[in-house]
Amino acid sequence: MNQVTQKSTPDLQGLPNITFRQLEVFRVVCHEGSYANAALELRNTRANIKRVCEDFEKAVGRSLFTDGPNRILLPTPFAQGLLGQVSPLSRGLRRLGESVRALHAKGRILRFAAAGEFFKGGLFTDFLARLQITDSFRPCFLRIETKRFRPALLNAECDVYFGIGIVASDRLDLVNLASVPWKIECGPAYRGKIPTKPAELPQGKWWIADTGESEATSNLLDAFHSAGAKAGRIFSSESIEQPLDDEIVFSPEMTVRHSSGSANTWPCLWFSAVLRKHHPYSELMPRLTGSALS
Repeated sequence: MNQVTQKSTPDLQGLPNITFRQLEVFRVVCHEGSYANAALELRNTRANIKRVCEDFEKAVGRSLFTDGPNRILLPTPFAQGLLGQVSPLSRGLRRLGESVRALHAKGRILRFAAAGEFFKGGLFTDFLARLQITDSFRPCFLRIETKRFRPALLNAECDVYFGIGIVASDRLDLVNLASVPWKIECGPAYRGKIPTKPAELPQGKWWIADTGESEATSNLLDAFHSAGAKAGRIFSSESIEQPLDDEIVFSPEMTVRHSSGSANTWPCLWFSAVLRKHHPYSELMPRLTGSALS
């Protein structure tokens, strides 16, 4: 049984390695009668066209052209028979290529991702209204938590990730779209003046909610200190230490639309879009950048 199976199985390794480019160049050279004319038709160079034909001859193991009068290339009898089979195949492949390109241009899916209920926030809906994508893409939305967004982008699980407090990296492009306004909450026992800038914060009596990546929150705390705030801490849901009733907590307000006022008064986090460097959708980065708010 094994012997019969082996004899009836084609030797795939013995098949010639032929490309669509070789078939197309061969067809045009036969029609034009010269490498130079074929090069003009295919917008290439004579040397490249001749090289492709020579590689095709090696692949099929037969001569394809002979020199005719007035330096015209004439197909050999073998090439004439081959041309009768190649022409319909070449036309079909061209139509297939055109259909695939048209489908790709009109039906490209753009996968947006973010964490949790982020898509319901005013920041994202505000941005999405400015971003013109429906002419070229069909958007879909995925939920990916912040701690997973980097491998998700690098593994092509999504095209663009939106988040707050994201730090740039070597393999990803980052576009800051808008500053994020603060929700400032004072504890019920707080009796001081409501601060309007970092220098007015009561020393050691204020917190910043840990949002996004820890490096971004740590940098933000440094920015508060540089702006005149004293002490201060980072509040995390996993932290044992909790704000007291006489303290102030800053947390990003994602449910409201962008407001440039808070950015002028307080150091802030940024609502950002991240995508892989050299993303195949070349127009994606300019569209994201053009939709950013200054």
